[in-house]
Amino acid sequence: MTADRDILALKHGWKVGFGDDDEFVDYFFANYDSETTRMVRRNEEGEIVAQMHYYVFDDEECGEKGCYIYGVTTLPEYRGQGYARMMIEEVIAMLATQGVGYAVLIAQEHGLRRWYESLGFKLAEHIINVRGVKDDMNFAMDDYRQNQGMYYILKPSVQTFAKDVRI
Repeated sequence: MTADRDILALKHGWKVGFGDDDEFVDYFFANYDSETTRMVRRNEEGEIVAQMHYYVFDDEECGEKGCYIYGVTTLPEYRGQGYARMMIEEVIAMLATQGVGYAVLIAQEHGLRRWYESLGFKLAEHIINVRGVKDDMNFAMDDYRQNQGMYYILKPSVQTFAKDVRI
């Protein structure tokens, strides 16, 4: 599969998973996507059927590296087969080997929160605000009050973590 076909598949998966319009999807993939900040899963034919994105950053407040996980989605016909779980578990293991202290994400629906809890994430006590460095793009809900964060501690020494993340 060519790189161009992969990008088209990623854009399609994003649109199906999140319902964003073409203009936003094109902008996101032109400005914030890279092979080093995404993980994918393919079906037996080699087609991308699941994706997630992540961004590692320095958290000056706690003195550790943090990671924001976002854009986790699987095409509907492949849901329930463990693709997203495998990606999350793989990125958590990778982060641990890189010395990252914690991971955060925003699960916008109650059912997703329960699913992330089954992977070891806990509900944060504060709202997480994630903005793009290039353009102040909001990486979560338009209504920031809905950005209820969830966290996964990789280093027991982490007692607090960033409320604001800049990607």
